[in-house]
Amino acid sequence: MTPSIQKHFLTPNLYSRPQLPLTAIHKLVIHWVANPGSSALANRNYFENLKAGTRGIYASSHFIVGLEGKILQCIPETELAYHAKNANRYSLGIEVCHPDDVGEFNATTYTTLINLCAYLCYTYTLDPKQDLLRHYDVTGKVCPKFYVQHPAHWTRLKADVVAQLEATYLKVHTPKTTSLLLNGTPKDVMAIEQEAHYYVKLRDLADSQIQVGYDPIKKVPTLHVTRD
Repeated sequence: MTPSIQKHFLTPNLYSRPQLPLTAIHKLVIHWVANPGSSALANRNYFENLKAGTRGIYASSHFIVGLEGKILQCIPETELAYHAKNANRYSLGIEVCHPDDVGEFNATTYTTLINLCAYLCYTYTLDPKQDLLRHYDVTGKVCPKFYVQHPAHWTRLKADVVAQLEATYLKVHTPKTTSLLLNGTPKDVMAIEQEAHYYVKLRDLADSQIQVGYDPIKKVPTLHVTRD
């Protein structure tokens, strides 16, 4: 399911939305907001208020995922955001809200983040296994804290994005063992069930009466059935 994203762009300014072009997107970088219990809007407004320049801070992200699953987009995907130093020029930044200082994302936030990452990976042809990064992986900063301190949870998060990407956008279905009658004899084969239809590999149908081959001229599989 395509995630619901609310566009709430920052005012163009030097400190949080410089409007520099983002010409390539090769990575997604995940952050924690480091402000326990705060909302997506509050963190968006923090970036907005940097425009005055009084704090001399350069910071922003493309997306913020809230505690209740809301996604705010602060920067267009065609523009650079200030979130991960040298990776800014080739990545999208995603800030994620968390309920406490432990930094683990709650169930709603986590599910929304997985959906968002799967959608962005599909849109930009990214591989979650290698193109989904923590801020820590870029600069060494302990961010997102829980997923730096618990690397197994980070590995699980990436695996969940892979599964969501495959199920929702790539329509990858896992084969399951099923039994069919082949010439009146039950036979177990691997099959994909989709919309009340079963899809099996032709070679799994081969038996003493069915020969499965390949026509190299026509470049099509062949079936030859012998009868008693």
